[in-house]
Amino acid sequence: MRRKSNVARFDRPAKVAILAGIVLASILALQYLRPQLSAPTHITLGITGADWPIYVGVDAHIFEKYGLNVTIVNLGSGINQMAALVAGQIQIGGELPSVIPAKLQGMDVVQVAAIEKARPFYLVAHPKIKSVEQLKGKIGGVYSVGSGLFYISTVIMLTKLGLDSEKDVTLVGISGGTAAMLAALQAGKIDFTLTSDPVKAEKLGLNVLFFLPDMTEGLPTGYATTSRYLRENREIVKKFIMSLTEGTKFFFENKNESKKILGKWLEVKDPETLEQQYKDWAKVALKIPKTNLDQVRAILEALTPFEPKAVNADPKQFIDNSIVEELESEGFFKLIWG
Repeated sequence: MRRKSNVARFDRPAKVAILAGIVLASILALQYLRPQLSAPTHITLGITGADWPIYVGVDAHIFEKYGLNVTIVNLGSGINQMAALVAGQIQIGGELPSVIPAKLQGMDVVQVAAIEKARPFYLVAHPKIKSVEQLKGKIGGVYSVGSGLFYISTVIMLTKLGLDSEKDVTLVGISGGTAAMLAALQAGKIDFTLTSDPVKAEKLGLNVLFFLPDMTEGLPTGYATTSRYLRENREIVKKFIMSLTEGTKFFFENKNESKKILGKWLEVKDPETLEQQYKDWAKVALKIPKTNLDQVRAILEALTPFEPKAVNADPKQFIDNSIVEELESEGFFKLIWG
């Protein structure tokens, strides 16, 4: 009998701890998952054209749930987004490869959330190129030499392959988007490039050599704001990051609906392309949107030939993970992902 009594006394603290955990989870659920009853806060978001968490957040009404009434503005390049952020025309937008050069030039911008561990690019080449070893001495296409996500991704990829982007290959700018880039590749004006549409590349007879995130972390794409806006509107930015996270969860758990949303926003009707894009984004999506400092260093290194200020720049000045870390400590991500 004495042993049974000891077991009972031993189990009681464990039961109390379990009950406490349940109560805490319930409190967090009420705090984060209940509908917003206050008047919605309006914010304007800048996008570049491949912002799947925002598409999902709008069409699945996730932003509304967190009390945000969003207006979407497609500004194209990251440079335009940085200018719009500083001017107050948008409150959140942009991506790290644009944030870093803008910050180096004195702009008050900082990345607050990463949505992908890398942009889902593929290396594609002219049919005569069968392997990466044949890239040496060839011409690569980028949108803008010396800046932007596309250029920096190319430089980081070449470095991982053991190639010097200045000595071993020639990089040239090709304007006009994906269609123009693939057309230049077909015509032999360039020998290789990156694309997020491997299905189209293969249909054009081009060689798809590999998926970049399989061989390198690439660049952490995400969203930025100004330091001033973050300081004065921290709770709004926090709700935005929470919305992104729940949008990512929806994306994982609702494949067919997410593909419909992608098709609508990207104006893609081909089912094979939509399936490929969904699979690729699912591979790179971050469940916890924290920016990796090592990837910041890689971007600074890639920019060094064109931006002397990048040489001695402190990587920490370009990112602010404080809200993500706050949500981690509060148990938000555990609540969302289980």
